[in-house]
Amino acid sequence: METSNIKVNEAEKVDNTKITAQMLSEQERLSAQIVDTRKEITELTEAELKELEKETKQFEKGSFEHLRYLRMNFKHIGEEIPKDVPITKYYRYIIENFRIMKPKEEWTDIDYKVDNSQWQRLMAASGLRQRLEVQEIPLIDRQKRIIERVRNGTDYDVHSSKKFLERLQ
Repeated sequence: METSNIKVNEAEKVDNTKITAQMLSEQERLSAQIVDTRKEITELTEAELKELEKETKQFEKGSFEHLRYLRMNFKHIGEEIPKDVPITKYYRYIIENFRIMKPKEEWTDIDYKVDNSQWQRLMAASGLRQRLEVQEIPLIDRQKRIIERVRNGTDYDVHSSKKFLERLQ
């Protein structure tokens, strides 16, 4: 009787593992289909910057609405973290090396977007650090992709894009 119970439990574990793997692969497939068409905020022309200023005048600088508008319409690809920096040190490296040095009163829309993108990157780096400090199994492909995105500065607001939100409706 104990042997059959063990076999049933093992079978359930295998089924749950398959279901989890299927769910992950489905999420990855959906994520792979999302193309970020937002413009890089640091590459805007003078005319586009003036238009952006005109659009964001309606919002208080740094407010939720202001940051949401910037997230929905623009992306920012940050600087890369050198490959010799250990993954668990990404958080500290970002804080120490990628700061906006001017006072907040002088920030432009670009600075707010860069800061918001850095914050998203910090949250991902923090999650990685916490997970990897206790994880005993080798990295899975999804973790490797997240690590690479944090390292190379990819904007984590891709799921905020209009295209993605339109697909959910």
